[in-house]
Amino acid sequence: PEVSQACMRPCAPDALPFIGRVETVEGAYVAAGHNCWGILWAPVTGVIMKELLLEGEAKTVDIAPFSPSRFLKKKEGRGKHMGSTELGEQW
Repeated sequence: PEVSQACMRPCAPDALPFIGRVETVEGAYVAAGHNCWGILWAPVTGVIMKELLLEGEAKTVDIAPFSPSRFLKKKEGRGKHMGSTELGEQW
């Protein structure tokens, strides 16, 4: 049979994986987007996830750069205002 592939690799815009708690979903954690380096990242990612799930925080590595929420838009200080009334973002 004829086969076609797109060979898309999961990769964030900053080329770092997503590792950590999903802030918008209670009890959800993610470890994804390792691109072609998944096999090499697997051991430390496993340790990090074990620490997060069983101990409540990652102790082996500072995972702040890998935060799943790092690309979420922050609403503070953005958009137009009329006095104290927020009018939203204007594009």
